[in-house]
Amino acid sequence: MLRRTNALTTASPLRFRGASTPSIQCLIPSTRSRGLASEVAANNSPRYAVLGSGITGLATAYFITQQIPRAKVTVFEAKDRIGGWLASKRVEVKDGTILFEGGPRTLRPAQNGVLAARLIQELDLGKDAIFTQNTSPAAINRYLYYPDRLVRMPHPSFGVWENFHTLMSEPVFATAIWSGVKEFFKEPRSAKITDESIASFFSRRLSREMVDRILSGVIHGIYAGDVEQLSAKSLFPKLYRDEVTQTSIIKGMLMSATEGLEMPKREGDFLAEMKAFAWDPLLKATLKDTSVFTFRDGMGMLSDALARKLWASENVEFKTSTPVKSLAPTENKTGVDITTFTNAEPQQFDHVVSCLSPDHLNALAPATTTIAPETPSVTVMTVNLYFRESDLHPPGFGYLIPRATPFEQNPERALGVVFDTAYAPSYMDTDSATWHTADMEVLKAQREAGRMINVNDFGWYNFPEKPVVQDTVPNRGTKLTVMLGGHWWNDWPAYPDEKEGVAMARSILKRHLNITQEPEAYQVNLQKDCIPQYTVGHDARLMKAHNELWKSYQGRLRVAGSWIQGVGVNDCLRSAYDVVKGLRDGRDGTGLEQIGRDEYVRLRPVRRVQETESA
Repeated sequence: MLRRTNALTTASPLRFRGASTPSIQCLIPSTRSRGLASEVAANNSPRYAVLGSGITGLATAYFITQQIPRAKVTVFEAKDRIGGWLASKRVEVKDGTILFEGGPRTLRPAQNGVLAARLIQELDLGKDAIFTQNTSPAAINRYLYYPDRLVRMPHPSFGVWENFHTLMSEPVFATAIWSGVKEFFKEPRSAKITDESIASFFSRRLSREMVDRILSGVIHGIYAGDVEQLSAKSLFPKLYRDEVTQTSIIKGMLMSATEGLEMPKREGDFLAEMKAFAWDPLLKATLKDTSVFTFRDGMGMLSDALARKLWASENVEFKTSTPVKSLAPTENKTGVDITTFTNAEPQQFDHVVSCLSPDHLNALAPATTTIAPETPSVTVMTVNLYFRESDLHPPGFGYLIPRATPFEQNPERALGVVFDTAYAPSYMDTDSATWHTADMEVLKAQREAGRMINVNDFGWYNFPEKPVVQDTVPNRGTKLTVMLGGHWWNDWPAYPDEKEGVAMARSILKRHLNITQEPEAYQVNLQKDCIPQYTVGHDARLMKAHNELWKSYQGRLRVAGSWIQGVGVNDCLRSAYDVVKGLRDGRDGTGLEQIGRDEYVRLRPVRRVQETESA
């Protein structure tokens, strides 16, 4: 029986139909394999298995149906819930509903985010999308909490004088200007250093104070990780390369601004491919001025839409509540045998794409084989709170808490706070009395001219329908998410329960924002082992894993997911896309073959004219 929620749930396994210079030598060639290409062309209905139905698994299955339409796809999921970490939930309050996000809440449309933007068009999600514009407070105002107050980060829109004053007056930026000047004259690292921690790298190039007071906060917001452990080479590949090729990371930034961004050739090819896509002109115009986007019913709408598209295909089968027990190459290594805990009889597939974590994947391999690298992960608790009163925080997206913030200001070990009210309009924003231009004929003419309409800093893509909102309450309140844990909780013997989580979140909000009201609604989400940690040596371990995968499975088992080259939703989509593209083109690979093999190109900077109409 199918139970409809923002994260789709099933009670039993069902077949759904519509109504779903490297230090390690690589073992495989980088050119197209004639054998695999011939097989893909000759096999009328190749069988593909996808392990996991989180966003990576759903995207992998979707891309297979789009790129290899003859393929038969089986998606294996151990749980009865589809969608992974994308968990959107509506909570009733006295005059409407409030949307809470248990996991990711917005996506950026740039770089890998182009894929998510493309899915808006392919899955017909535009009518439900919310586009937060670059002019919005959520895009402009970002904060750090140090040492005992919120500090707004510099932004070009503030002007030179205000930014200079902030840099000179706030303790959090005490060494920033002088560190940037000195960085030009520092010698690059020794050739013997192949990787180092983020803390080590940026302390050498800039200053220890900038690492502790600024960068550690940024890393808390993205990876919930420890700058002393995470890899500079893996997480800041361009800056790490610029130190050697340009002798300075600041010089590399200036060259990118004046001469164009240097990037791996495969990234340039990817962007060229996305540019050639047949974009809806209006969506393209809207995305140009978009900082982040989300959906009416939250990020869960993306996984929902992918699942429903797959269910509508006769070539796709979902097996939920079906944990995989083992993976073994067939005798002649022309396929992979899968056994599950619900069926001991092996099922043979031509190709398998694992979207599981390294630990889960290794548990499926033969006892003597380790095919995925050891990759630690951290646990994060998010506490969503809704308050009836509006404007309980300054305008902006939220704030992050660096490790230099005194313990007495952060004994709960919070990572940061997101101002969820900021990135989506309220019903008050749909009132034409608040618009700059309320003449619908004027707005219609602008729309027909292919220009994006900006309503109170949100792109009005679904014109002439009312702008999309998430919360259905008539008056805007205050909605926040407190992020707790990450690497701070690695040595904690137990995690807080729901009651303790709410108490910790409220304590943070009282201390930092002077919010003392009782929340009208709340939700506590404990996401165990949710963010992989790319510790020092990550790239080298991936290259080793590539070799092990190829040796054991000869390209029949490939991997995708957040543990490879990016932990965000956009990175997961890109990982899935690249794996499927390799399968479609008949290229030998494992999903890791690109690590350490990049050829670099420089893209010319593009100057564009902004074309929007404000309403």
